Amino acid sequence: MSESRRADSGRIRSVKCSCVAFGLVFVLAACAPIIAHDPDVRAGFSGGMSAALGNGPTYENGDDPVPFYLGAAALNLAYGIRPESDARPAYRFGLQAPTAGAVSVDLFAQTPRRWLGPVAAGAGILAEVSRGRQMPYLQAGVRNKKGFGINVAIGHYWDHDSRAGFTEKERAQVNWLNFEVPLGQRAALHLHTGYASGHVKKTVDGQTVPYVDEDRWVRLGGVSLEFHR
Repeated sequence: MSESRRADSGRIRSVKCSCVAFGLVFVLAACAPIIAHDPDVRAGFSGGMSAALGNGPTYENGDDPVPFYLGAAALNLAYGIRPESDARPAYRFGLQAPTAGAVSVDLFAQTPRRWLGPVAAGAGILAEVSRGRQMPYLQAGVRNKKGFGINVAIGHYWDHDSRAGFTEKERAQVNWLNFEVPLGQRAALHLHTGYASGHVKKTVDGQTVPYVDEDRWVRLGGVSLEFHR
């Protein structure tokens, strides 16, 4: 084998190893902002854990399919306020603690049950406390008397972050389809599948032309275990 072919072969092996290593980091450390509850607010305390994975292309500069990455796993704690009257709205105040990222608040308001009959719907916002990432979202769905349910959540994520040496701007639409399966009277399993697409722009400090300025997308999947009163 010629020296040039040996060099090319070495470069190919290096690229393959880098891709494998990067893929492992991606699987272990990345997931989209996940809405880990259904739109029908439960009264009192609830809590649990969530895990999610994304699958999408790796881009020219070695980035995974960001935007909208928070952490591969999260612990959830929430308190719901449900008035006795179905003519009044219900509220849910939640916290998420991702394994990779800052603590997030999840605030959700459900429309009065009387308005939509069997359909539960509302609006919320998932926001990191320290970094400023935000995702306002709408959520709607149904749940039968046995506890089985299905709902859709549509969010608009954005982030503007200045790190050491560069500025990053991200925005995306995040769509989740969620299925709820009861596990007894005080627990439920939520299965999540979704798709997100958005735009990423990265600029080195002192430069006017960004070195990343492109659309990106990712397929999503996840699971949440919820315990409630």
